Amino acid sequence: MRREEFLRREPFAGIADAQTFHTKIVGVSFEGRQDILEGLVEGAELALIRQPDNPFDPNAIAVHFGSLQLGFLRKEIAREIAPVFDEGTPYGARVASLTGGGEKHRGVNIFVWRKRVAAFEKADAGEARERLRGDDEALIRALLGDHRPHRAQLDVLERVDAGKNTLAVLGTGRGKSFCFQLTAARRALAHGEKTLVIYPLRALANDQFEALARKLDPFGLRILRANGSITPDERTALFAALEDGSWDIILATPEFLTFHRDAFAGPSVPRLVVVDEAHHLYESKHRPAYGKLGASIASLGSPQVLALTATAGDAAFAHVTCELGIDAWVIDPTVRENLGMIDARGTKDKIGYLAELLDRSDDGKAIVYCMSRTEAQKVADGLRRRLGDTVMFYHAGMPTEDRLQVERYFRAGEIRIVIATSAFGEGIDLPDVRHVVLYHLNFDFTEFNQQAGRAGRDGLPADIHLLYGDADKRINEFIIDRDAPTLPVLRELYRGMKGMAHAGELRATYADISRTLDLDKANERSVGAAVRIFEDAGLLETGFDDDGRYLRFLQVEGTVDLRQTERFAEGEAERDAFARFSDLALTAKADALQRIVNRPIYPERVALTKP
Repeated sequence: MRREEFLRREPFAGIADAQTFHTKIVGVSFEGRQDILEGLVEGAELALIRQPDNPFDPNAIAVHFGSLQLGFLRKEIAREIAPVFDEGTPYGARVASLTGGGEKHRGVNIFVWRKRVAAFEKADAGEARERLRGDDEALIRALLGDHRPHRAQLDVLERVDAGKNTLAVLGTGRGKSFCFQLTAARRALAHGEKTLVIYPLRALANDQFEALARKLDPFGLRILRANGSITPDERTALFAALEDGSWDIILATPEFLTFHRDAFAGPSVPRLVVVDEAHHLYESKHRPAYGKLGASIASLGSPQVLALTATAGDAAFAHVTCELGIDAWVIDPTVRENLGMIDARGTKDKIGYLAELLDRSDDGKAIVYCMSRTEAQKVADGLRRRLGDTVMFYHAGMPTEDRLQVERYFRAGEIRIVIATSAFGEGIDLPDVRHVVLYHLNFDFTEFNQQAGRAGRDGLPADIHLLYGDADKRINEFIIDRDAPTLPVLRELYRGMKGMAHAGELRATYADISRTLDLDKANERSVGAAVRIFEDAGLLETGFDDDGRYLRFLQVEGTVDLRQTERFAEGEAERDAFARFSDLALTAKADALQRIVNRPIYPERVALTKP
C-alpha cells in the first residue's frame, strides 16, 4: 500500500530545478482554441506568460502562439515554477508533438526549458566591463573597502604581475584571497583572460563564490562555481559556459578538474590557476585529485600558478613548490597578538554563557557561529529573550535584502550580536568584532580558521570562544553521512530504488523514496546525492515528462565503481577533512589552537621572500 501511496504524491516536486521538461497544454478544448491549433506545426516557438491576476489560479502560466492563447500549463507544474518566474527567470517553449484531429480533440505536447540567466548577463554588464576596465581603485575598493593593500599583499602582486609562479604564505585574516581576486579581475577586464581557482572542499568554494560574486558582479565579471553540489540547471549553465568560453573566474574543487579536465580546452583554457589552501597538496596526497593536481594543471598548457596558504611547514613548503613549479614566494610572518582564545568547550548552558558574556553594551560586537540555519534562529531567539533587540540571526536562506539590512545594522552598531551560519563574514570584512563564538564544532580547519580569524581585524584586543563539545562531533558525522552517502548506503539505496521501480522507471519524490526505504543513514538529501552519483556512473537518468519526475534505470555491462565519480570523491574528501580536524579541535589545548589561528606556519630556514 505504501508504494501506491507515494506514487500519488507530488509528482512535480523539484521541477523548478529542472533545466528542461515535457508536458502538455491544458484547456485547449475551450474558447475556440481547437481552431487555433490547426495552424501549429512541430517545433513552433511558443511563449509562456504569467497571469498572477488570474481569478481561478494565482500561479497561472498561459501558453501563447504569437498573440493567440493556446491554453495553460497544468496547475501542478505552474504551482512549482511560478515563484521562479516571478523572481525574473525566463522560460522558453516549443511544440514537441501534436495529437488528435478528425473527430478527436487536438492536443499539444510541448518542450519547456529554463533559460540561462546570471547577474553578469544583465543588459548593462558589458557597459560596466568597458567603463571599469583599468579602474584599479574601483576594484580595490570593491575588494577591500576602505583598507589599502599591505606590504606582503603588494609583494605577492608584484611577483604575479611579473608572470612568476608564486607561493604566498599569509596568516588567517591577512588577505590571501585579495591577491588572486584583484589579479583575476584585472586580467579579465583588460584582456579577457580566465582564472581557475581550486579549493579543497566544495562548501568552501560555495562560500567564496557568494562573496566574490557580490563584490565583482558590478564589474560585469562572469563568475561560476564547479562542484558536485550545484543544482542541475547551474551545472548545465556551467558546461555551456565552458563550451563557448563565456566565463572569467571559475571556483572549483580538484575533483572537478580531475573528472572534467577536457572541458578546460579551446576557448576555456585558463591563463592563471590559483590553488587556495595549497597545503592540501601535501596533507591530502591520499586524495587522488590532489595526488595528481600538479600534473592536471600542467596539462592545461602550463598556465601561471598562484598558491595561497597559511600553513606551510618545511615538508609542505618543499612539496608545494616542487609540485606547482613555484619560482617565487612571499612569507608574511605577522602574528596577530591581539587575539585571545577562551576554552569553554563542553559548556552545558551555552545560552547562559552567551548571555553573561554579551550582557554589556560597551563590550563591542560579537558573531556567534552555528552549524545550521535552524540552530542560528533558535540561539538568536534564546538570546533575544535575555538581551533584547540587539540580537539578530543571519543565514543564506534569508532574502538578500534582509541579509544586507542585518549587515548594515551590524556595521552601524544598531545590532551588536549576530547569530550566524558560515554565510556571514566571508567578504563582509568587519574590523571591530570583539568576540567570535564557535557555538558548534566546525567541519574542517579552513572553516575554523576563517571564522575564528574574523575577530579583531582592527588590531585591538578580541577573543575567540570555543563553545563546542564532543556531542557536536557525532552530529557533524551524521550530517556528513546524510549529505555524502557511503558506499554501503549507496548500494542499499540503488537496490531499494530499483526494487521500487515499475518497468525500469521510478516516479516519486526523494522524500517519498527516503520514507519508503527507511534506511538508518539516508534521508531526502541522501537520496538526492545518491541519484546524482548514479547519474554520473551511468546507472540511471532523470527527467520530467507529462507525468512528472522520473528516474529511469539504464542497462549496465559489468561492475560499476561508484568511487570513480566526482560527487562521491568530493563527499569522501569532506568526511576525511572532518575526521582529521575534529580530533585536534576537541583534544588540543586552547593555546595550540590559538597558534593555528593567529600566526602562519612557515619553514625556519627559508628566506621570507624570493623575487
